[in-house]
Amino acid sequence: MQGWLVWLFPPWWRRRHGAAYRALLEQTPMSPDSVLGVVGAAARAWGDPRHSRLTFPTAAVLMIASLALSFAFFGGWSVISRQGSFDVEWRVVQVATAGYAALGLFLSRRGHRVVGSVTTGMAVLAFLCQMSLVVPGWSTTDVPIRAAAMWFMSLACWSAWWTAYGVHDPRRRPQAAG
Repeated sequence: MQGWLVWLFPPWWRRRHGAAYRALLEQTPMSPDSVLGVVGAAARAWGDPRHSRLTFPTAAVLMIASLALSFAFFGGWSVISRQGSFDVEWRVVQVATAGYAALGLFLSRRGHRVVGSVTTGMAVLAFLCQMSLVVPGWSTTDVPIRAAAMWFMSLACWSAWWTAYGVHDPRRRPQAAG
């Protein structure tokens, strides 16, 4: 079981520390506390921003794209929920959800697999919910759309944080003093 716990860590971490950590785990008796400690360490390793492949320009474009898609998504749904015309708004929401799916795939490729996978999943959920909205009584079952909308707003905040604080651009490395 100790060897399987190493697979909780990201690939870059396993390449660097995997063998030594596996040997350490094999010497450690397994207890709930030690398993929780390994899970916590793996979560911290996945959240380490130094191993992201997001640069400042890509994070800024991600933030702008996320905000634009949010406006399109919420604008389309606000007209649909007021029982307005549906043809244009359906297409706007579909394009916005496809855009979010593309952003999720982009984030997954840039090393943020959890955020990227959840974004892609929420986009698919929103798209599927939209396609089934012709069912009578759809306004009482809009929980998936609300969950997707909350995630999309969170993604905009997350990308803004990355633009402002989280990006570790290799061209901006601090110079050694002296």
